[in-house]
Amino acid sequence: MIEKNQYIKIKSGRLWLVMTLLMGSILSATGIEAILIPEEISMKGYWRFRIGDNEQWSAVKFDDSDWTQIKVPARWEDEGFQGYDGFAWYRTSVVIPLELKNYSLALRLGYIDDADEVFMNGKRIGKSGTFPPHHVTAFNALRTYPIPGDLLNFGGQNVIAVRVYDSHLEGGIVSGDVKIFTDGSIPPFDINLAGEWMFNQGLQYDPGNTKSIQVPGAWENQGYSGYDGYAVYTRKVKVPASLANQRLVLVAGRIDDVDQLYINGRFAGQTGDFKAHYPETRYRELRNYVIPPGLFKAGEENVIEIRVRDTGVDGGIIEGPVGIITQDKFRLYWKMKGK
Repeated sequence: MIEKNQYIKIKSGRLWLVMTLLMGSILSATGIEAILIPEEISMKGYWRFRIGDNEQWSAVKFDDSDWTQIKVPARWEDEGFQGYDGFAWYRTSVVIPLELKNYSLALRLGYIDDADEVFMNGKRIGKSGTFPPHHVTAFNALRTYPIPGDLLNFGGQNVIAVRVYDSHLEGGIVSGDVKIFTDGSIPPFDINLAGEWMFNQGLQYDPGNTKSIQVPGAWENQGYSGYDGYAVYTRKVKVPASLANQRLVLVAGRIDDVDQLYINGRFAGQTGDFKAHYPETRYRELRNYVIPPGLFKAGEENVIEIRVRDTGVDGGIIEGPVGIITQDKFRLYWKMKGK
């Protein structure tokens, strides 16, 4: 008899989770077919590689058939590019099974020396460090990038492109685990807010001095190494009337350390004492803010503003999930998750 949640190892070496079984039933050789959900997809192996830099190399339909094949992970110096410092790109493709459509997926790329941008099907999903002329390394940051589900071609091929800049010594996707994995079901967001936000240092939103930043992700790994203090994240989002007139929950992931939420300039909630002389560290808490009907303008562009104060080490919206969901769906999700 196969027990519930048993893991089965198949020829590829990947683990597959049995999600539907008839309890107490004996599965014969010709019996019931189980639905198998992949826990992770290894991306180790040989990727296409080219030195240089061209923004068109992120495109899905770009022809990379004449590129060199290079082992991932590995220092590119050990793969025939000894002494090379500068820009280079990696490309590969992967099939994402249909069964993963309702799961939270992330791409882990281990450690990259020095800075990188990552694209899934032509859309940027993350970055660490900064490129010249204001280069900042992130060689010691573990790369884990959430993948927005609406970017994926479930059941078909998906193209991953990675732009890398190395300033000196070793370069490339140098070490660590490289995979696409799921950490469980994602809340059934009505609006997924993971991805690109605008960001500025300081206590107030300053539209003239914002730069793009990936959410979730510590700001130290995105060009703000060593910065402790205040910063503001902003994102514009259109909310349909069918949602704006309901009681909603804005899930803001885990934030290091304390934060305040504003919607269209109106205060909507906070975690921790934002202006205390010795502020609390509340980075372990998942932020869930209840939004009353009418706070979002129906059918119009709304500005979400998250003000953050960091007192040391990592800072910002460091971990997901991040999105907007109705309160009824939110309660049902956590009720089912607790079983």
